[in-house]
Amino acid sequence: MSHHFDCYVDTTEMAREVGSVKEHVEATTTAVVGMQAAVIDAQKTGADHVCARVNQGFYAMIHSQISQKMATLQSKVDAQLMRLNQQKKQLLAIRSRMERDYQMISARYLKIFNGLNRNLSQRVTELDRPILKFASTESEKIINRSNQLVSDVPIGQSESIRTSQTVAASNLKNRAGKAIESIEKFIADSNKLNRTTDRILLNRNIERPEELMMIPVCVSECNYTSDGSMQTQINISELNISREARQIIENGLAAMNRNGEFQWSAPQPLKPEVSDYFRRMVATTSMNPRLQQMMIALADRHPVETFL
Repeated sequence: MSHHFDCYVDTTEMAREVGSVKEHVEATTTAVVGMQAAVIDAQKTGADHVCARVNQGFYAMIHSQISQKMATLQSKVDAQLMRLNQQKKQLLAIRSRMERDYQMISARYLKIFNGLNRNLSQRVTELDRPILKFASTESEKIINRSNQLVSDVPIGQSESIRTSQTVAASNLKNRAGKAIESIEKFIADSNKLNRTTDRILLNRNIERPEELMMIPVCVSECNYTSDGSMQTQINISELNISREARQIIENGLAAMNRNGEFQWSAPQPLKPEVSDYFRRMVATTSMNPRLQQMMIALADRHPVETFL
């Protein structure tokens, strides 16, 4: 059996409480919105701070790396500069040594050429001695022959006149024979001088003025490095030639070297005259005897090539 009960419930307090909850919810919403804004501001401030720190750290790292590279490169530059200064000192020392060697060799060659000039002067004097003798003694005799060949006035008997004439004729024949012998010797020496002159002089006419002088030039190829690269050296005589002419000759030979026009003959041993001169030159130096023997051995073992 069912029963039905009617109850009256007053909801005013509940509505009032619900109304107060709404106010609290609105206050909470306002607080949440404020907190969210504060959180966003704090995050923005923190992000800016972190970015600033990261940028500062990145810049510091880049600056440190650049400073390290600068220090490394500076040390390399200092080392290179020290090496270049050392090489400069070595080159200056080599230049000084080469200048001393050049002065020594120049003095030696000057002494040799002066000796050759004296020997040639003596030889020319020997070749022209008959002319000098003829000019100094024979010409005077020829000039004074009228005085020397004056016949004596024969004073005596007629038997002695024939004897004095025979003696005068014999004296005249003797003097004529000596004169003919001197002339023959003079002609023979002249022919010898002509043959020597023909052998020395050119057998053709000089067409251009620049052919009147022959300049000795030494062209050598040397290997000073370990990679086997060849270096060409050109040495030109400085006697009786201007600096401009030496520069023109050196430039022409350098151009021939660049164009590959140098032609070297087959290797040949040194000539005896050159080998003897080289040995004497090495013997006169103040180097170690062992070094002198090594230089002579190297010169004997390696043939030379002549430039054509």
